[in-house]
Amino acid sequence: METPTWLATLARGILLLAIPIILLVTPLHLFVTPQFVQHEYGRRGFPPAERFTPEERSRLSAAILHYLRGQLSVDQLAALSTTGGERALQPREVQHLVDVKRVMDAFFTAHIVALGAALLALAVLWRPPHRPYLPSTLQHGVWLTAGVMGAIILAAALDFEAFFTLFHRLFFAEGSWLFYETDTLIQLYPLPFWVDAVWKLGLTILLEAALLYGVAFRLDRSAWLIQEEIP
Repeated sequence: METPTWLATLARGILLLAIPIILLVTPLHLFVTPQFVQHEYGRRGFPPAERFTPEERSRLSAAILHYLRGQLSVDQLAALSTTGGERALQPREVQHLVDVKRVMDAFFTAHIVALGAALLALAVLWRPPHRPYLPSTLQHGVWLTAGVMGAIILAAALDFEAFFTLFHRLFFAEGSWLFYETDTLIQLYPLPFWVDAVWKLGLTILLEAALLYGVAFRLDRSAWLIQEEIP
C-alpha cells in the first residue's frame, strides 16, 4: 500500500522540527556529568575555589550532578555538608538547582519525544515513492539547527554575560540565579566554566549537524544513482 501524500508531508514536517531538538539536547548527556566537570577543573588556568579544596570541590559538584540526573533526592542535596560540617548549599541555591532540574528534565523529555517522532517519520519517508524527499528534509533540519547555533554562538561571542543573563531569564524566575562570589554554586561553577562549556557544546552540536548532513548527502547521491540505473 502506497503511503498517502498527506502523511509523507506530515512526516517531513515532524522530522524537520525533531532534528534541531535531537541535535541540541543529545550532547547534554555527555556534558552534564562529573567527568566533564573534572575536565573543566583540570584545564590550565581554571580559577581555583576560595572556599574548597580541589577534592571537596569535586565531591560537591559530583553530588549536584547526581541530583540533576535523578540519582539523589532534593533532601539529600539540601543535606550536603562541607568538610567543616556546614551546610554546603543555602536554601536559595537548593531552590535554583530544583529549577535547573525541572528545565533539564523538560529538555530530556523533549529529546525522547523528538527521537520517537523522528523514527516514525523516517519509517514513513523510507517507503517509496517518498524516499527521495528524505535527504532534503534531513539537510533542511541540519540548516535549521545550524541557524539556531549560529545565533547562539554569535550572541555568546559578542557579550557572554548578556547572553548568559538572557538565557536564565527565559527559563528561571527573575534574579533567582544570582549569587555572591563566595556562594557554593559560584565557587563550583565560575563564569569561565560556563564560557568554555557553551563553546564546547556549540562545537559538538555543529559536529553532529555536519555528520548528519554527510549522511543526507550520501542518501541523496544514492537516490540519484538508483534513478540513473532505472531504464
